[in-house]
Amino acid sequence: MATDLRVAYADIDQELFDIDQIPVTSRDVRSVGEMLFDVDYLARQLLMDVDGDAAGTLLRSWPTMVAAAEDLWASLPGRRPGIDERDRPITTLSAQAATIETSLSGRTAWPGQGPTSPRIDQMTQTFLNAAALVRRYGAEIPHAQPDAHRDLEAARTRIMHGLYLTAHAVNVALHEHGRDRLNDARGSGHRIQLAQHHSPYAIAPTGAWIDRISACENTARSYLSDRFAQALAGEAMRPVDDPSRLAQALAHWDIQTHRALARDLEPSNILLITRTQGLIAGASMVLIDAAAAAGVLERSERLVPAIAEAGRSWSNLASRWGDLAPPGARLEERLARAAAEVRAAYRQITHNKTTLASPEVIAGRPGLPQAVLATLRAIEAGSELAVVVAEKADEDLVGPARALSRRAHNDVEAGLATPPAEGDVVWVSPADILNKRLVPLPPPVAETLRAASDATIDATSSASAVIMVHTPSMEPVPARVNTHQSPAGRNEVTPLTAGIPAKSRGR
Repeated sequence: MATDLRVAYADIDQELFDIDQIPVTSRDVRSVGEMLFDVDYLARQLLMDVDGDAAGTLLRSWPTMVAAAEDLWASLPGRRPGIDERDRPITTLSAQAATIETSLSGRTAWPGQGPTSPRIDQMTQTFLNAAALVRRYGAEIPHAQPDAHRDLEAARTRIMHGLYLTAHAVNVALHEHGRDRLNDARGSGHRIQLAQHHSPYAIAPTGAWIDRISACENTARSYLSDRFAQALAGEAMRPVDDPSRLAQALAHWDIQTHRALARDLEPSNILLITRTQGLIAGASMVLIDAAAAAGVLERSERLVPAIAEAGRSWSNLASRWGDLAPPGARLEERLARAAAEVRAAYRQITHNKTTLASPEVIAGRPGLPQAVLATLRAIEAGSELAVVVAEKADEDLVGPARALSRRAHNDVEAGLATPPAEGDVVWVSPADILNKRLVPLPPPVAETLRAASDATIDATSSASAVIMVHTPSMEPVPARVNTHQSPAGRNEVTPLTAGIPAKSRGR
């Protein structure tokens, strides 16, 4: 990460020739603002994917995330001494989360002891990394100046919004857990007492947890009310000071995906790969529009539709691999870091604060020709990556019983899978669903996963063929082996979220 103190090539050149030591040169070069935006992105993804089986892992992870957010909040410069009304919401939220952590400690009843959520843990670690970066360079921020003051307020709003989205995701998971228990009880002929508040699915023992998480969610929402849009309007944008950033990020992503896929990879990591490939396709279309507006790329009636179809195929494949990922599955750190840098590098070019920038604005940003060439080559390379990912679908895979049961029945009903000759079939046993076991893929799920993989190969191959014809004739900027940026070498102090720099950006 940006606060990693391990040596880089730029720090000690002689390490290049030391056969006994290979220094780690992969660093997180994101600014604090980019880290906070990524927490927001990850929280939104979590909210879209959440289900009842993940309720326990999410609940156990929540207090740690709040503690990390409070640590970052406290590290922001310009905090007034004593009790500050501006800090009361995060203090209240931290106290609420601390009581939840105390109640969870040593608990034998649901949710009991067990794994935490890797997705919330990733957001927690991002908060911690941002806090370490602020402590390192925060004293240089002129927080009394209006622009810096507005930027700091935007940072607090980003922190609270990430917590709000995550609390809502935990709440949704708790309700879904209650719904699953209710359906299981009805299916087995048992009676279960419904709750009289919130919703009929706030049943014991989830009802009390829903009350407590709802209190956290309301605390965060009260801070954001009538503030979110106005506060983020003052957020500083990190200038595009490195035209080759996207090319480097995509090259590093390609390396990490192939390294990961060469091993026995967890479905959660394949989900990240496929979802990131879909993001690359979507961002590529934005850059192509801007490049056409700038005259960098000749307009084509085939290029954008081909990339759009590839993006849809990657997204469909991602949804299917998502069914195979158990709630506590971990992400490979290097792969997750590379994906985060890809998101940050694209956003630096394509976005204007909280919204997507217009093609005319993107066209005026430095490095657009390099970015277009890099993103087209990434789409072109996606055809080979799709083949490697498809090979994983032929392995002996397992996944959460409930998710696979739903997917199997839905695919058969939708006509996507071959219906069984014997009529209606119970693809996953109720006992496996009730005990949240990992089970082999039912035949309909295996069939549609392979079909989605084949469709992705076809779509990406078509996109690659079109790109070979329409790739602009421009020379790529060579990727740098290392760069070095020293705080002492800067001419001015940039706003907080625009980018407290890392000491080294070596890769």
